[in-house]
Amino acid sequence: METEIEQVDFRPDEPEIGDAESRRRQEYLQTALDHLDDGFTVYDLDLRLVAWNRRFFDLVDFPIEEFGHVGKPFEDFIRFNALRGEYGPGDPDELVAERVRLARRFAAHTMERRRPNGTVLEVRGNPVPGIGFITVYKDITERKMAEQALAASHDDLERRVAERTRELTEVNAKLIAEGTERRRALEALRQSEEWIRLIADGMPVLIGYVDAEQRYRFANRQFEAWIGLPPEAIVGRRVDEVLGTNMHRSIREQMAIALTGRTASTELRLRLPSGKWIDAISTFIPHFGDGGEVLGYFILAQDVTDHRQAETSLRHAQKMKAVGQLTGGLAHDFNNLLTIVIGNLNLLREQLSDDEFTLSQIDPALGAARRGAELVKHLLAFSRKQPLQPRHVEVGALIGGMTDLLRRTLGAAIRIAIVPFDEPAWIVADPNQMENALLNLAINARDAMPRGGDLTVTVDVCPAGGTAAEHVRLVVRDTGIGMPASVVERAFEPFFSTKGIGRGHGMGLAMVYGFVQQSGGGIVIDSRPGAGTSIDIRLPRVSAAAAAESPGRRIAPEADIPTGTENILVVEDDPHVRAFTAAALRDLNYTVVEASDGDAAMEILKADSLVDLMLTDVVMPTGANGFDLARSALAMRPQAKVLLMSGYPDEAMSASTVGDAAVPFLAKPFEKHQLAAAVRNVLDR
Repeated sequence: METEIEQVDFRPDEPEIGDAESRRRQEYLQTALDHLDDGFTVYDLDLRLVAWNRRFFDLVDFPIEEFGHVGKPFEDFIRFNALRGEYGPGDPDELVAERVRLARRFAAHTMERRRPNGTVLEVRGNPVPGIGFITVYKDITERKMAEQALAASHDDLERRVAERTRELTEVNAKLIAEGTERRRALEALRQSEEWIRLIADGMPVLIGYVDAEQRYRFANRQFEAWIGLPPEAIVGRRVDEVLGTNMHRSIREQMAIALTGRTASTELRLRLPSGKWIDAISTFIPHFGDGGEVLGYFILAQDVTDHRQAETSLRHAQKMKAVGQLTGGLAHDFNNLLTIVIGNLNLLREQLSDDEFTLSQIDPALGAARRGAELVKHLLAFSRKQPLQPRHVEVGALIGGMTDLLRRTLGAAIRIAIVPFDEPAWIVADPNQMENALLNLAINARDAMPRGGDLTVTVDVCPAGGTAAEHVRLVVRDTGIGMPASVVERAFEPFFSTKGIGRGHGMGLAMVYGFVQQSGGGIVIDSRPGAGTSIDIRLPRVSAAAAAESPGRRIAPEADIPTGTENILVVEDDPHVRAFTAAALRDLNYTVVEASDGDAAMEILKADSLVDLMLTDVVMPTGANGFDLARSALAMRPQAKVLLMSGYPDEAMSASTVGDAAVPFLAKPFEKHQLAAAVRNVLDR
C-alpha cells in the first residue's frame, strides 16, 4: 500500500529534526502490518476502501488486480461474494442490500465464517474514530502461519524498507525545492503515522520494535492488555525494565538470537493483568541495516489459547475413541464366553438341584459369572455399544424420584440439595441408564467426601446458539477432595481408579461417559485438589409436546419359564454356545436342528420345511452373516420367524429391520429363562 503525499512549498526556517525517524517508524509499521498472519481492511465513513494488506486478499480469495485499489466500494466486495455463492442461496441484490445496511451502522462485531473451500475465518470489526472501520480477518485453521510467513518474507521486507526510504528521500528533496509545501508534507506524514498506529492498535496481535540497545522504539496498544503498561510508558525503556525479571528470563534467549541476525520463536504461558492465563507464541525477527548490521528486531505475539485447547480436546477424543473400540471388541468376546459359562452352570444347577454340596460350589461361580456379565455391560456402555431403550424423560421428575434413594445411599453425613429447572426439561434417553449414571456420580462424590460434605444436583437449560440446539444441563457438584489435572484427564478411562484395590473396578465414570455419548450429549469434569468436583452433563432437549412413553416387555421370572413344541434352527459358529443354546431349548421341549454357519443353515432351510423359528448369531467368520441369512430366509419363506443374537449388540441394533420386517434381538450373555421368553415372544407374535 502506497501513502499519497501532497507536495507544498518549503519553509527554510523550520527544523528538519525528527522527520526521518518518523518516516522510519512509519515504514516499520507498514511493513510489519503487510506481513501479519491476519488480513485487514480499512473503509472510510463512505464505505470505500482506504487500506488493506495482501493477506486479506489471500484469505477471502478476491482478485487483487480488480479490488486492490483505494476507493473501491464496500458494496462491490459484497456483490462479488454473493454472486459466487459465499452467502448461500437467496437473491443477490437482497443479500448485498442487507449486508451494506448492517455495515453502515459501524457497530463493533465478531463472527466466524466458513468459506466454500473449507477455510474458517474469524472476522472482527471495530470502528476507528474519524476514519471509518477496521476489519481483521484471522485464519483460525492455521495458527502458526505468522512465523513461517514472516521468516519467508524477511528478504522482501528489507528490500521494501530500503525502497520506501529511497522514495521518501526523493520526495523530501523535491519538497526542499518547492518551499512551503514542506510543512504540509510533514503534516501529512504525521497524520499517516497516527493513522497507521490506529490500525496497529486495533489488531488483536502484540506488535513491537526493539533497537540494538534493547530499548523499545514502538509498542502497540496490545501491550497494555498483556503486561499492564500503555505504549507511552514503554517506548524508550529497556526490555528488562518493561517485562520484569520472570518474563524477561523466559524470552531473553530468543531476543539474543534475533540480535545475531536469526529469527527465533517461543511458546509460553502468561498470566495477564486481568488474572487470565493464556498460551502465546512470540516471534522475534531481526531488522538489518544497509551494511548488513542488525539494527534491532520486530516482536510479534499471538494468543493461541483456543487453538491449544482444541488440540487437547481432539487428542482426548481420539484416545477415548480408540479405547472404546478396544473395549467393545473385548465385550463381544467375553459375551460369548459368559454365555457358555452362565448357561451351562444354570443347566448343571437344574440337574443337581438336590445336591447341596454341589450347589454350594455352583452358586458362587454363577454369581461371579453374572457379575462379569454386568462388567461387560459397563464396557459396552463406555464404548457406546450397549443396547438402550430410549424414551422421553423429564429430567427434573427423574431426579426427584431418586432423592430418597440418594439419601439412603450417601448417608446422613452428606447433605443433598436438588435445584430443579423452573419448567419441564425433556430429553430422549434410557431412564434406567440415566438413573444408573446419576447414582454412579453420587457414589463417587460420597467417596470423595469421607468426612461428609455437600452434594448439589442442578438442572437447567442451555439456550440454543449458532447451529447448536437447546440442551438440558445436569450438574453434579460435591465439596470433596477434588482431583489433579492428571487424574481428570484419565477419569473416563475404563478400569482407571484412584480408590485402591477392592474399592472399585473403575467402570463407573466410563459407563456414564459412554451413556452420555451414546445419547447424543457431552460430559465435562471441572475439578481441582481441595476445591471439589463438578460433573457437567448436557443432553439434547426435546419439546414437551413430543413426549411419549411406550412400556417395554417384562422378562418372565424363572418360575414361569414358557415352553413349546415348535421346530427351531439354531445357527451359531461357536460350538460351546451352540451346544448350550440347543440343550436349553430341548429342555424346554422344542425340537432343535443345529447349523455351524450361514451356508449350512441355508441348506437346512431348503431341505426342511418344518422350521418354525431360526435363531441365528449375527457375526460368523464363514458363510453368510446373521443379517444376510435372515434376508435369504425371509425371501424364501415370507412368513418365517427370525430371532437374532449377538455379543456385539450395536451390530444388531444398527439394523433392527431386514427388508420390511422387524427382527427382534437377544443380547449375549443370556440365561435359560431369558432365551425361553425371547423365543416364545417371537413365536407368539
